[in-house]
Amino acid sequence: MDDHIFHTGERLVQQRTGERGTALINSRNISPGIPAAARNFVGQQRWCVLGAADAAGAMWACMLSGEPGFVQASDDLRSLQVASSDPQSVLARMAPIADLQPAQSIAVLLIELQTRRRLRINGHVSQVTAQASAQALAVAVGQAFPVCPRYIQKRELLPLEAEAAAEHRTSTAVTSGTLLDEATSAWIAGADTLFIASLGPSGEADVSHRGGRPGFVQQQGRVLRIPDFNGNSMFNTLGNLELESRCGLVFPDFEGARQLQLTGHARAHFGVDADIDQTGGTGRWIEFQVDSWRSTPLNLPQRWRLLEASPYNP
Repeated sequence: MDDHIFHTGERLVQQRTGERGTALINSRNISPGIPAAARNFVGQQRWCVLGAADAAGAMWACMLSGEPGFVQASDDLRSLQVASSDPQSVLARMAPIADLQPAQSIAVLLIELQTRRRLRINGHVSQVTAQASAQALAVAVGQAFPVCPRYIQKRELLPLEAEAAAEHRTSTAVTSGTLLDEATSAWIAGADTLFIASLGPSGEADVSHRGGRPGFVQQQGRVLRIPDFNGNSMFNTLGNLELESRCGLVFPDFEGARQLQLTGHARAHFGVDADIDQTGGTGRWIEFQVDSWRSTPLNLPQRWRLLEASPYNP
């Protein structure tokens, strides 16, 4: 099996945890294009998560929503397009990563909460189109692979009344800061889902999902402690953090159609003294140091109802 698919940081973590063999087996699911079986899945999605660096080099994760078809795979399955007829939907509402440039590394995560299916796509920006009537982002695929359903809380999308949708579209409520205030701390304390964007040794962006019971993320001042539960053993995120500390988080507000984005630095800790509820028995967690944060409404309003917590949650 080809081990060169993993970079140095990933291999180091796989060695440290004794999971290199499992990682190599699971790496068979990684392909240089979007799997043909996932084409319909891509076109059905109503939202996605992007991971990229801003102009200053800080990493951010960003949620985008749209109608089915706003994300499409190309005929040859080697590229992905994120587009909308609403000029506020793709680029302008992606701040602080709105100024994407051709060849810039970017990661896309497509996740379907009601079925617990997800697809990770890492690549680079191949084209940015910004016109008065439409905006589009084209991504050349470098790697794509499906991920297991663990730790995804099952939710269903609720219909939104016209008045509520109109009110949301006119909302410009954006708050930001460097210190986590009472409202953002409460948001984090009640979260059962987050997404984390990180960077590989050559600047390759990656974005992944983390989930657990509400309160699974612990806060100590400006530091967030995120447990690393058992996964696919490839350790893409932890491997990145082994070599590059810059990363970004986004916490969805599924009921309020908002997102809380944080950028900062992080490192992984191994063999920590924690009970099984804290790390699911792995003895691993990520400590994330907050540099700054921003809270914004989603570009298009979507509200979700919780159906079932993941049966894998510790």
